[in-house]
Amino acid sequence: MDMFFAYLCIATATPLFLWLENRKIALASIPPIMIMWIFFGLYMTSSLSPAGHTFMIAFFAINVILAHIAAFLIYGLPFIRKRFSSR
Repeated sequence: MDMFFAYLCIATATPLFLWLENRKIALASIPPIMIMWIFFGLYMTSSLSPAGHTFMIAFFAINVILAHIAAFLIYGLPFIRKRFSSR
């Protein structure tokens, strides 16, 4: 759970960092962040069913994967294009 909370804190600040590079991705990341905060609140109040725990973990994993894809599209792909186009 510590890892989930640490990621939640980092993910909450992510739209601020992405705002200048890509506003669409920054805005699209806000609803999943809100859902993760809701799940965290439900987890802390012990009102989450076993199916809810499974969904929370699955949603966390999907969000991490999507965050890495977004980071690659915003930062990695332009770097690769720039590097190979200069040859």
